[in-house]
Amino acid sequence: MTILTNLQSVTELLQSRAATHPDTFILGIPDKSLRITNYTFGQLEAATNCAANHYASVIPPRRSGDVESKLTVALLASSGYDFLITELALSRLGYSVLFISINNSPAAVAHLIQATSSSHLFLGPGYETTGAQAAALLPSGLSLPLIPLCDPTIYGPKAQTSFTPFPPPLTPSQETALTAFIVHSSGSTGFPKPCFISHKATIHNLVSFGMSGFTALPLYHNSGHASMLRAFFAVKPLWLFPASELPLTSSNIIGILSQPGVNAEALFGVPFMYKLFAESPSGIDFLRKFKLVQYGGSALPTELGDRLVEEGVNVVGHHGSTETGQLMSSMRHFETDKEWDYMRISDAGRPFVDFEDQGDGTHEVVVKEGWAGKSVSNRPNGDYALSDLFIKHPTLENRWKFVGRIDDTLVLINGEKVNPVPIELTLRGTSPYITDSIIFGTSRTQIGALIILSPTVPTTLSRSEILSLLRPTIELANEASPSHARLSEEMLLILPAGTKVPRADKGSFIRRKVYAEFKDQIEGVYAAVEGEGGEEESKEELGGQEEVERMLFELVKNVAGSEEGLERETDLFAFGLDSLMAGRIRNKVQRDYRLGGKKLSTNFVFEYPTIAQAATFLLAFSSGQSLAQSTPAQQMLSLVDQYTSLLPTRTAPIGPPSLSTVVLTGATGSLGAQLLAQLLADPNVKKIYTLVRARDDEEARRRVGKSLEERGLTGSEDQRVVPLAADLAKESLGLEKGRYEEIVKEATAVLHNAWAVNFNLALPSFSPHIQGALNLLNLCYSSPYGAAFYFASSVSAVAAWRGPGPVPEIVTDDPTYAQGMGYAHSKWVTEMLCKVVSERGPIRAVVLRIGQMVGSTVDGRWNESEAISLQLRTGDVLHALPDLKETPSWLPVDYAAKTIIDLALSPAPSTPTSQAWHVLQPKTVTFSSILDALADCGIKFDRVSPAEWVTRLRNGPQDPTVNPTIKLLEFFDKKYGQPTTSEPAPKRYPLSCERTLEASQSLREAPVVDSALMAKFVEAWRQSGFFVRQ
Repeated sequence: MTILTNLQSVTELLQSRAATHPDTFILGIPDKSLRITNYTFGQLEAATNCAANHYASVIPPRRSGDVESKLTVALLASSGYDFLITELALSRLGYSVLFISINNSPAAVAHLIQATSSSHLFLGPGYETTGAQAAALLPSGLSLPLIPLCDPTIYGPKAQTSFTPFPPPLTPSQETALTAFIVHSSGSTGFPKPCFISHKATIHNLVSFGMSGFTALPLYHNSGHASMLRAFFAVKPLWLFPASELPLTSSNIIGILSQPGVNAEALFGVPFMYKLFAESPSGIDFLRKFKLVQYGGSALPTELGDRLVEEGVNVVGHHGSTETGQLMSSMRHFETDKEWDYMRISDAGRPFVDFEDQGDGTHEVVVKEGWAGKSVSNRPNGDYALSDLFIKHPTLENRWKFVGRIDDTLVLINGEKVNPVPIELTLRGTSPYITDSIIFGTSRTQIGALIILSPTVPTTLSRSEILSLLRPTIELANEASPSHARLSEEMLLILPAGTKVPRADKGSFIRRKVYAEFKDQIEGVYAAVEGEGGEEESKEELGGQEEVERMLFELVKNVAGSEEGLERETDLFAFGLDSLMAGRIRNKVQRDYRLGGKKLSTNFVFEYPTIAQAATFLLAFSSGQSLAQSTPAQQMLSLVDQYTSLLPTRTAPIGPPSLSTVVLTGATGSLGAQLLAQLLADPNVKKIYTLVRARDDEEARRRVGKSLEERGLTGSEDQRVVPLAADLAKESLGLEKGRYEEIVKEATAVLHNAWAVNFNLALPSFSPHIQGALNLLNLCYSSPYGAAFYFASSVSAVAAWRGPGPVPEIVTDDPTYAQGMGYAHSKWVTEMLCKVVSERGPIRAVVLRIGQMVGSTVDGRWNESEAISLQLRTGDVLHALPDLKETPSWLPVDYAAKTIIDLALSPAPSTPTSQAWHVLQPKTVTFSSILDALADCGIKFDRVSPAEWVTRLRNGPQDPTVNPTIKLLEFFDKKYGQPTTSEPAPKRYPLSCERTLEASQSLREAPVVDSALMAKFVEAWRQSGFFVRQ
């Protein structure tokens, strides 16, 4: 008979197939003894009706024609036939069914019940305790009836011989828009999140390859459930793996698929399953028999996939999400196309799938509104961004390779980011001695790896012998990684074969839970590497000056990977050492050499930045002698002298203030994007050169466009914008000679807004930024017009002002007025360069001290990585905020940009003099009023003391994807969490804004943060997912 495909609901799917193919075998379900029971469409439909009639006497069915009521029940049971019939029966009653993974804790179950407003919890055998504990965790007044699954005889063969069909309360057209079932995330970044999938989206996602198959995933997992429904749709039988009763082993799978009558053409599984088969030639031979070997749920290691394809296995990947359904696969002509790991989007899907450039060669998948398989949105325009990252094929169109997720990213203590996924794939996919690997290193100086050995490694081997087995794989992983993402052997946490790690239903490990479970061992790795503990007697003596210099030379050479240009007096920062490399040198010295039981400072390499200086220091340090060291203030003054000596001179006159042709840096940041938008709004602006860190001009253009789009700003296609890939610290700003000369000739103003915001770095680490400012000043000197230079400084450059009175609108000569961190020191040094330039004349170099900025008054978008927004987010995550006795002066970012434009167009002084404007909100409010405004938005939180808030932050979720504020724990702890001392805190003086207010109408009109503006911020955060939608 004809197979109907224009279906509208899951109910209609089963009823239709039972009507046209009642005796067609469709589902084979093994038990724990691998005995398979086969079911036909007719049997499934009969069992569904029997169960529906029973459950209708337990819970009230949906009223006929009622499409308004939201009826949801939850199901917690082992995957199998009873799960399937219960699900179908409850759906037949008109309920949406929440599938709860059996791996969830009672707290997670309770969270899902609340998040979905489930009225009842149906429990399979063995889950009664979990259900009762979950019900006990619900808020008082919220009852949850616990209902055991009915006896299977109620829908067994005897009951099916005479039953009364249960009439669906809705027609397919009425049912199609309603939620069919609810699945949830793995909970790898906190509590699991529910995803509501409509009947319409379910049916849309049932297109398949039309093959009989086998799936290893349970029915409460979306992929396993979708595989079953695809089998129904295609009328092709599917065999399930009894995941709740048996371990996933190659022998168990072969035991199922080798039975008479089992003719699966395709395998649907997770990469772990195929790794098991690949461990033996007979396993690969088994895989080779199938027309299709499909993986999903996580990435298949490149080396493993390559090997399987070379052995003739038809490997196909598929990619999508619960929220969007399947989007792409690597289905292809197997004989001629071996690129199994590049996904292709179907012709039907291509208009609805975007790949958004992230500026680093990766692209995030975004599914547009209109895609029928999309069940939710996480953007204001209805789109859904998956957080999945792909790279383009180097030559072919519509070929995309998965490389990781945005939320997989580890952020090291110096701000460098590491994508752990490619490293993990190389480790577990290349070495026969590694079963699994998990990279760690968040907020640390370097990454490490948790390595679970395979059973092939003899248990009698020593660590050094195991390392010799792993070394080729470690080297291979390091070859493909940037310097900050390379593994050293001492950073390997090696665990025995069989070690269990927390995993999601789809087989992938749950990163957050792995870190928590192995926290002590990971801490131990860092303690050992950083030289904490250890007997001094077991360490080496340093020797004399020459010996220490030779030792340091070898260390620097090995860490940097080169010795070219390395001498005893070479500045190690200029040589190319970054803070991670310096940290490795420090750790090696601390761990291996006798230092009198004392601990080296973290940054000692940059404090004594030549081999000769470091050697001299180490010898004095280890023997207890003191060694004179310059203070931060002396270093700052020295840098001012150094860079001032490099400034050119100019006698030619300059033009009046003009923004006709602007050179803008930092355009991809929050303030920079607003500055660009304000410039484009001025018809007198003829051209804007935006200098961007990028590989090429095309990437620079994409980054600028993305920055504007993310902030709801227009202008990315405006022909006046000229995005250029630049390196400000290099000669000619890293531009081609012709382009640089063009800018010099045309520029009338430079708005320098690019700077690294990292409060952990010392002053030497900001040398490239100061050099970049010098290079831009040189451009102004060379400009025929005499371009004006506007430097976006920070209030931190004068945060330690000691009075009397407010901080004046001038550049100060005293370096001790700067806040005690490298970021503020570098701003003060550059302010002094501007002062020298302005007082020498005729070039105008203006300092813009920028205070705390907040979101835009237009749409509320606020940089989610700033300390203040992260602090406010804890009201939503920790349900607590500090009751600070502060009076914030917060300036909306769009008004900050308008103010800067006002100042850039203000008349120049009649005589050469330095100028410092204070771009900050002159009208302060109390922090208590900020909390009132946040509470008015529906955010429920406790007001606690600052110290108590820091304690809650410390004890709260440690995963930065759940609680990103945890990354600033040290910062907030120093500010609020330290015990009160008898000494009064230094007085904080306000900044005078008198002259700035006179010069800028925009600053005079800037609004304060009240309930109305806070509502815009919160709504923008809710739309982006930064705050939870209430």
